[in-house]
Amino acid sequence: MKSKFAGLFKSAATIPAPNPADEIERARKLHQQGDHESAATIYRAILNSHTDNVEAHYRLGNLLKDQGSHAEAVASYDRAISLKADHAHAYCNRAVVLGLLDRLPDALESYDRAIAIDPTDALAHCNRALLLVALGKKDAALAGFEAAIAQDGNNFTSHFARGTLLQERILWREALLAYDRAIAIHPGEALVFYNRGTVLKELKDALAAVASYDKAIALNPHLALAYANRATLLQELNQKPAALTDYDRAITLNDRDAATHTNRAVLLQQMGRRAEALAGYDRAIALDPQYADAWFNRGTALYDDDDLPAALDSYEHAVAVDPDFGDAYVNRGVTLQNMGHVDQGIESYKQAIRINPNLPEAHYNLALASLTIGDYATGWSEYEWRWQAESGPIYREKRSFSQPLWVGKETIAGKTIMLYGEQGLGDSLQFCRYIEWVARLGARVILEVPSLLTTICATLPGVSQIIPYGSPLPHFEYQCPLMSLPLAFSTTLDTIPSASGYLRADAGKVAAWRNRLGAATKPRIGLTWSGNQAAGTNRKRHFALSSLLPYLSRDFHYYCLQKEVTAADHETLANTSWIFQFQDLLKDFSDTAALCECMDLVISVDTSVAHMSCALGKKTWVLLAYVADWRWLLEREDNPWYHAARLFRQTSPGEWNGAFERVATALRSELTR
Repeated sequence: MKSKFAGLFKSAATIPAPNPADEIERARKLHQQGDHESAATIYRAILNSHTDNVEAHYRLGNLLKDQGSHAEAVASYDRAISLKADHAHAYCNRAVVLGLLDRLPDALESYDRAIAIDPTDALAHCNRALLLVALGKKDAALAGFEAAIAQDGNNFTSHFARGTLLQERILWREALLAYDRAIAIHPGEALVFYNRGTVLKELKDALAAVASYDKAIALNPHLALAYANRATLLQELNQKPAALTDYDRAITLNDRDAATHTNRAVLLQQMGRRAEALAGYDRAIALDPQYADAWFNRGTALYDDDDLPAALDSYEHAVAVDPDFGDAYVNRGVTLQNMGHVDQGIESYKQAIRINPNLPEAHYNLALASLTIGDYATGWSEYEWRWQAESGPIYREKRSFSQPLWVGKETIAGKTIMLYGEQGLGDSLQFCRYIEWVARLGARVILEVPSLLTTICATLPGVSQIIPYGSPLPHFEYQCPLMSLPLAFSTTLDTIPSASGYLRADAGKVAAWRNRLGAATKPRIGLTWSGNQAAGTNRKRHFALSSLLPYLSRDFHYYCLQKEVTAADHETLANTSWIFQFQDLLKDFSDTAALCECMDLVISVDTSVAHMSCALGKKTWVLLAYVADWRWLLEREDNPWYHAARLFRQTSPGEWNGAFERVATALRSELTR
């Protein structure tokens, strides 16, 4: 029988268990909001009652990853994968955490599993490629980024990263296209514009590169390297104050970048602010004592200041830090040579060539040093590298001809050859002696020289036609610069042609000068104390006229043979009545040659007048710097190129008084009547 109270009692209502999917979603939102603790509590509660819930294990792994609990995160992902073997996202995120644990090979394997499950996952391809970059497998990485782009053409990271790999490969155009695509997707990333600027710089589009750096700086005003790189471009564009401002800004943002300090110092050196430049190099070296470029550039600054021992020390440091620094060996060699250590300089050039057999500056300087010691077999051959040495003084004179270069190999009998001066007036005067030898081979010789030399050179035997620089060129079949003729004729110290003289002054002009000067009452001495004011080497082969005057005996009459006179020398001449001047009458070198013929002696520094006087066979005393040009050889007082020459050398750098005293003594003993 039923209890009559049965209807008064009811079983308790069953509370439905929480839906795991709803709870996972709630936990996910809490995770997104940053409430990691609450989210973790929910995930673990779910797993307590639903141990096989794949999504909960996966989401807990994501949470642990973000909390930095990497080992626990891997365990959660592993559990999710054990329950669902094709969980591509679990493999991907597991790979991220393995990467953070520095388990890179395991991470790569995890990405491979994810991509095998879902080959269309662009993010997986991209992240795997980034991992391959970290592993140094850049070829595979490049292919990975391209696979990501194939799945998602708007994958910014893949375009950007692909651009960096192409940039590393020096594929500038392809890199630029990759960066441009990245910018089209996401125009707000400063680093893309920075890299793009660097690529444009390499493509020699300086203005576009500057604009790209401008954009990078606008997006990130604290990007120090953008200022530094923009500065180098402004420097190239000769906007030096703006470049210096950029370097200063870069250093304000990052004072510890040795390259920026070095580049800023190079700019200061170009601006003539050498003390500040040296301080900049010193700062770079203090930051990075192994920075060879800083040592190298410091050496150039010290060399320009004529502090050769200190410059040599800097170059020694540069090659010690970087034993393969060919340019540093070249500059080291130049410094040693200018300190008078020619043999050591030659060894330094040879070391540079061993490092880089195609380094033109090394070959060119080896040529000069070899010629200096009389090793003409090496010297003439190596001297042909002068046309490739872009930083050298001769490269800018290089000319292009369709006619072949002749250096003695082909038969030129019955052919027309053009010979041309390539460097200074003195060089043309010294080497035009070979023209007769070329003509003897049966060639018709056209000679092209500066207009100042056309009249005097027209007297040379063998010249069929002479033309000044800039004139239309006539027909010819071969060509050769004058200074390559010693190579063509395999000249040695014993086979130099016409050393006794080969130029002839115009007889009519000589007679006119003799009439103008009148009867000689004292020996006549021609003077030249300065070379071409525009030549970079003039500072070592000139002196103030006033410094020579105390050594010039009044027993002689002196005549100025040079046209160019500095303001200081002009004042000296104005107050020295016993030095006669005829600059207005010296129209070209035929006039100077005729005046030289009226002299009993010519005293000259190493300049074109000295060459002309010697080429005339006139008695010529040549004043030479401590380290003289190669053609005067070493230590000798005579010269195989000019029998008429007597050499008076400095005995220490920059000190002329000893040479002047020897000239004065020679004048008293040899010319006094």
